[in-house]
Amino acid sequence: MKTTATIALGIVFGILLSATNCDKKNDGEINVKVCKAIEHEALNSVVAGMSDYLKKTNKNYKISVETAQGNAALAYQIIAKFASLSADVVVTIGTSPSQCAFKFAKDGKIKQVFSSVTNPNDVSKNLKGNNVSGVSNFVDLEPQIELFQRIQPSLKTLGIIYNTGEANSAYIVEKLKEVCAKKGVKLAEQGISRISDVCQAADKLSKSVDAIFISNDNLALSGITTIVSICVKNKIPVYVSDADQVANGCLAALGPNQYDIGVQTGKIVDRIAAGEDVNKIAVEYPQKTELYLNKKAAQALGITIPEDVIKRATRVL
Repeated sequence: MKTTATIALGIVFGILLSATNCDKKNDGEINVKVCKAIEHEALNSVVAGMSDYLKKTNKNYKISVETAQGNAALAYQIIAKFASLSADVVVTIGTSPSQCAFKFAKDGKIKQVFSSVTNPNDVSKNLKGNNVSGVSNFVDLEPQIELFQRIQPSLKTLGIIYNTGEANSAYIVEKLKEVCAKKGVKLAEQGISRISDVCQAADKLSKSVDAIFISNDNLALSGITTIVSICVKNKIPVYVSDADQVANGCLAALGPNQYDIGVQTGKIVDRIAAGEDVNKIAVEYPQKTELYLNKKAAQALGITIPEDVIKRATRVL
């Protein structure tokens, strides 16, 4: 028994040692470890923007990406591993992994750059001096509601599908309540807690609203094709704040370019790698918004997008 246990312990130790050695950086190499909340186009675009920017610098960046699959416990394990590997910079994409990483940043175990976080206060209300900076993806909600009303003058009830366990989504819902009340629109909420809830939520909501809005919710965005498919059957348009999703059948999006958010993130990473104190780098917000429209989706829904809206669009599909 002792021999077996000793052998087993040796194997485990060997695997860990091997993994550490494999991750060992070469001279001049800058290790950037990325933890992404979940898989969907918006977060993938953030990674692409960051990676493309860093590749254009004259520094030797080694970028590795892991996904937490929407699981906070897994995100914590990934961040803990990054800390043990002494990553030069840890990038967290999405609110949940950013919250997990903050504990390590606060303790001085990592330098953290968050990205695609709607409300930085959800990471911590005390970011200053705790080895963290980042880029938020939040843009004003009022122009988005005004856009929906311009496209649909008869819009009276707007539905929103969101993850009840995601802090950034709760933040959006509270802000949206204020804006909708101001604009004379009723907000119908439909909370979900796992991807399997998406189908039922979309079906239920699409039968009682004039349109559905998905705003920066990672869980809902990961099931966007299902939401769109159900809403199309019920002749209900889907609006999003993520322009990348318009190609998936959503009617319109007025929001930040996620790739550009990734570039902003990459610039912060590069400043840290160049020796700048992360504690002196202010949190940034999207530098602009883009309007994407889907005329094919509009035609299928029997909606005519006004010409003035089309003329100011960044892209029309």
